[in-house]
Amino acid sequence: MITTYFEVIQFGFSLLFGVALSVCYAGIELTHKNNFAIGCSCVVFLLVQFSCWWLLGLDLTSKLYPLITHLPLILFLTIYFKRAWLVSSVSVLSAYLCCQVPRWVSIAVGTISSSELVEYICYIITVFLTY
Repeated sequence: MITTYFEVIQFGFSLLFGVALSVCYAGIELTHKNNFAIGCSCVVFLLVQFSCWWLLGLDLTSKLYPLITHLPLILFLTIYFKRAWLVSSVSVLSAYLCCQVPRWVSIAVGTISSSELVEYICYIITVFLTY
């Protein structure tokens, strides 16, 4: 049961990491207004993820992740921040690729330790180090 909670926490940190990188890659200026909008979008994305996890289960939520997070983030960068759709798409996809480094490290550590819990904790730590 505790591993499920850490997996959900991993989803949250992955989201925050991805949004932060996407915003940086898209060249968004970090004003108070923009920070508030980005923070609100993160809260909405987290609520959507949590709702999907609660209603559909963690496995299906992870499979739907591009539809419930990446696509809305691309639309948010394009519509709210008025970035070209190509810039928004490349920003989100580049951030996604950066999220793979912590995943690879955590998978390696999880395999060596034979523990899912260690894998999730390692991912969370590696996200901070990668950022």
